Amino acid sequence: MNSKDKDVEESQEIEVEEPLVLTPEQIIEELKIELEDYNEKFMRLAADFDNFRKRIDRDRAQQNLRTKGEVVSNFLEVIDIIEHAQKAEYPDLESSLAGISGVHKFVSAFMSSLKIERFDPSGDQFDFRFHEALTTVQKEGVEPNTIVDVIQSGYKLEGELLRPAKVVVSKNIEEKAEKEEIKGE
Repeated sequence: MNSKDKDVEESQEIEVEEPLVLTPEQIIEELKIELEDYNEKFMRLAADFDNFRKRIDRDRAQQNLRTKGEVVSNFLEVIDIIEHAQKAEYPDLESSLAGISGVHKFVSAFMSSLKIERFDPSGDQFDFRFHEALTTVQKEGVEPNTIVDVIQSGYKLEGELLRPAKVVVSKNIEEKAEKEEIKGE
């Protein structure tokens, strides 16, 4: 044999190793250890998730409280102005109307700062998503399901419905002659 053949033969011998044969008891023991490891990792992950959920709930509650505090502190200014206006002695109707107008402007600015938008749907078609029908009326010259009167305006907060408008809606005009024909038959 030459040296090349010896090297090839030795390299083939090195590559060939006998596989480690485990007994069933050893396999079961290794699997138990692996299962305990996965179980421990799962329990840690579950605890981490529970802590995360609790932290998110706590943060959300704190954010809600901060938001309420901001709104209430701004609203306190409105209350102060209204109380001041109530205590004021107005010499005539014109000055009292001017005071009410000033309070209205302040409240409108307050609502605008909170992105609260008032909407008045007079003349629009009734839409149950934005309107609450209090009653229906028959009205000539008006299409059915048209809003003919607004009892209370609706409001949106940043484009989302805050309060639906309370409205009166038109309905079809019933013909008296048709009713009389039905009774006469």
